[in-house]
Amino acid sequence: MFDICVIGHITKDIIKIENNTKEQVGGVVYYFSLGWKSLDPSSKVAVVTKCSKEDKYLLNELIRKNIQVFWRESENTTVFENIYNSKLITRTQKVRAVASPFTLEDIPSISAKFFHLGPLINSDIHLDTIEHLSRISKVSLDIQGFVRKVEEGIVKEFRWKKVEEILPFITILKADEREINVLMDTDDLEIAVEKLKKFGISEIVITCGERGSIIFSNNKIFTIPAYSPVKMVDVTGCGDTYMAAYLYKRLQGSYIEEAGMFASAASALKIESFGALKKNADEVENFLKEIRKKSDQILLEK
Repeated sequence: MFDICVIGHITKDIIKIENNTKEQVGGVVYYFSLGWKSLDPSSKVAVVTKCSKEDKYLLNELIRKNIQVFWRESENTTVFENIYNSKLITRTQKVRAVASPFTLEDIPSISAKFFHLGPLINSDIHLDTIEHLSRISKVSLDIQGFVRKVEEGIVKEFRWKKVEEILPFITILKADEREINVLMDTDDLEIAVEKLKKFGISEIVITCGERGSIIFSNNKIFTIPAYSPVKMVDVTGCGDTYMAAYLYKRLQGSYIEEAGMFASAASALKIESFGALKKNADEVENFLKEIRKKSDQILLEK
């Protein structure tokens, strides 16, 4: 039994920040699985992914970290170009190539406490595959890929009508606030969440950048603050790190608010370096303790 199985494409990422360009491995499966494994090296993590035979080296770091990789061959490897502004807030994405989608035949016969799905564009994972996974375990979904498409090499947002067929099979949904509004075709976040509740999703996790995150569950709203990293290096994979840390704590039995704050701290620490999170759970907890100490000190001084 795996603690988590992540399904999605490993990617070649080209990161451009002002005049600096860096190439690195990317994709939800990369940042999520390595983030989880960093938090707890003893945990059992699996990945189902696709890339070309020539690009199998992209999986080397996952294999070195004892992540069980179920590789499926694709003619192409997904290649993203992420162009950030100087403050790492806005991003333009270009796509140079796309790997083939995941079908039922690609899913190994394994057991996992959760299957986390990380589509990058709307064609990545077939509906019957998601339905199948929901029958054998709980499913969490990062909605980003289902609210965007590729036009002339540029990633653009759009509302994919078939996405509503997927939502009833999802236990925990993760999105940023813009993706939620696109998904539910409204600019009102509260209306979007009310619409989502009708699909029976247990927890809705919405990240809001510098303003933190919001988690909706059982008609309760949990507001989670954002924490500041010591230095801003690379925000790519920040949302994947948040979700890995959140699910990790939830599977440990942590309450929603506690899991959210832990996830927020983990994502802040990830920003301090290129690549996936490099801190373990104790280091994340210590980071949180220091933040609370400073907050308590400020209150005392007042």
